[in-house]
Amino acid sequence: MSKICVCSTRLLSSSYLLLLLGALSSPQLCYAAPAPGTSATGSAPAATTLQSDAAATQAMQNVLEQSGGAAAWRDLRSAEESFSVLNAGEKEATVFRLLDDWSLDTTRYRRGVKGQKRPPSNHNGSTTYSVNGGASQVAVPEYDQARALVSRLPAAVAEVMLRRSEYVLKISKLQACSSEYICIDVYRTWSSTLPTGPEQQWRISTATGLPATIRYQAITTRYTPRPVWREAYFLKYATQDGLIVPVSIGMVFEGRQQTWTFVSLQKNPGFDTAKFDQEVAQ
Repeated sequence: MSKICVCSTRLLSSSYLLLLLGALSSPQLCYAAPAPGTSATGSAPAATTLQSDAAATQAMQNVLEQSGGAAAWRDLRSAEESFSVLNAGEKEATVFRLLDDWSLDTTRYRRGVKGQKRPPSNHNGSTTYSVNGGASQVAVPEYDQARALVSRLPAAVAEVMLRRSEYVLKISKLQACSSEYICIDVYRTWSSTLPTGPEQQWRISTATGLPATIRYQAITTRYTPRPVWREAYFLKYATQDGLIVPVSIGMVFEGRQQTWTFVSLQKNPGFDTAKFDQEVAQ
């Protein structure tokens, strides 16, 4: 397992970093998507073709090139990662270990926390997973591959979405987008019509070609399962074995704030759950 080293030529500017940190400290300032089924003006959106916008596709291809090259990301099909996660207002961070495998169409990932006796949770391609809803177990829909990876490995997500036909990329008409960004809405569809709302909203820096923020639909299990938006702010990028990845990430979820800091990344370890669990226990 190798450590990630910072590549200063790929880092965001100090002024841009301060802008993101300010947004992270004030979640009420985060840009908000309209509710599913409405446009930015509150009316129902017009029917849109299922074809991705050429400009949005080019921006995603550029994310791959700026992150180490499309060939390098096509060769990556699984990753084992470690993060130091610090909740707002707390002094001690928690180390998370994550095992992701997107070599197949199914969504396989595993999560574990070092130092805890609770065994890692396994998500092995089923359509739902079970959580404790108090009086009973509740079935919660699984993420697709893109949303399982989007907060940590956005370039891997770009590669997945560019090669799979269910993802439709549109230059955003829902986000307030300045000239500093290319704003893209991501739809996932299985029919002949576009869904009424996107599952992801990207802001890509025109200066670096790298994602600055990504909002994506998640499921909260508090009280009752329901869709919510989670926001990832990519505060710093670094190089690891030829790949450019975010190494400092601000997360905002239902008003809660966290800072995720990369510790290590192993490429293509496969989905060896026994080995993963042993490493978590160490």
